[in-house]
Amino acid sequence: MADLLAVLASCKEMLLEVIRMLAVSFWVGQIIGQTIGTIVALYFLPNLLAVSFLAFQILNVLWPLGKAPLLMEKFLNFSVQSAMQYFSLKVICEDYDAIKPDQTYVVGLEPHSALPTALPMMFNKYCQALPKALQDIKVLATSTVFYLPATRHPWYWLGIRSIDRDTFHSLLAAQNSVVLVPGGVSECMVMKKGQEVMYLTKRTGFVRIALNHGAHLLPCFAFGQSDTYSWLRPGPPVIPNMVVQTVRKWLGFIPLIMWGRWGTTIPHKVPMLVVFGKPIELPKMEHPSKEEIQKYLQLYVSAMQALCQKHKDSAGYGGTTFKVV
Repeated sequence: MADLLAVLASCKEMLLEVIRMLAVSFWVGQIIGQTIGTIVALYFLPNLLAVSFLAFQILNVLWPLGKAPLLMEKFLNFSVQSAMQYFSLKVICEDYDAIKPDQTYVVGLEPHSALPTALPMMFNKYCQALPKALQDIKVLATSTVFYLPATRHPWYWLGIRSIDRDTFHSLLAAQNSVVLVPGGVSECMVMKKGQEVMYLTKRTGFVRIALNHGAHLLPCFAFGQSDTYSWLRPGPPVIPNMVVQTVRKWLGFIPLIMWGRWGTTIPHKVPMLVVFGKPIELPKMEHPSKEEIQKYLQLYVSAMQALCQKHKDSAGYGGTTFKVV
């Protein structure tokens, strides 16, 4: 009897693990699934099923964004909790007391990696590992996701917003803290296997907007994120770099070939450590000079470099090179 109960318990745990993997892979799987579905539907036009599928996609894009249905709320919560367990998420905050609930922050998360999986997993109201002062934080991501029919609603319900300038300003003006990847998709053009490359030296825009609102900068690094997906980047000698850059500007992202476990959209199961540094206090300036912007950008870059060097050994990345370009 004891052996039977042990077998049943083992089977239950295996089933839960499969369900968790599917929930975690939902965010990438839906993008790939709808892309393949659209290509197949266009090929089979004017087949009735193909027309119905494309009509549903168009309706989804036109459907207003609003509050998530209760069932979707439960799924989002389950997906986030599953991701935290799947990646054995650990969070270190160098100074919890310094992150105050009455202060607005611009969290600069690095690296971008092939896919910044820490963004939807951590920065939302369902993640209890997030510092309390950041529980209502909004994620700024490429606007491309809001043009994808099956993506725009779940991402919006999770607290993700378009990274355009007007949205950035309006969120900070409303006293909402935000998180973004300063290096953006440009990091995908310079990232290298075995290295963590942060594209920061020319990223003055997020500092300027933070200064406009007196929002403090908060450096943050996700160790392990770059190993969640394997990737292959299109480029020379097969595809000219100019073509890749043109496609990047048109789509809003680099068309990487990505795969996870067993060649699927299920990410590789690797431990993830997210570290928050100490806030960098910024004054409120309506028209900051180039020198002032550069000063605070350099403070952020220096803080990020120090963060990586301080925690890389405990995160298991002591042999990794961390580089700012």
